[in-house]
Amino acid sequence: GNVKSAMQGTYHAIQSKHLPRYLAEFEYRFNRRFKLDAIVPRLVRASVQTPPMPGRLLKLAETSW
Repeated sequence: GNVKSAMQGTYHAIQSKHLPRYLAEFEYRFNRRFKLDAIVPRLVRASVQTPPMPGRLLKLAETSW
């Protein structure tokens, strides 16, 4: 399937604790696969508009998955 191929082709090692994030990234790319020219500008805009997030907050977010 698409998910398995995408994971094997993108990541060197997959950790189960990060699986929801990998799947969210795959879903994002899959839903926008026909708008490839818009992906980079959208990601740049999102990264500029999003405030920095300390590692401790990222670890807290993992418990909600």
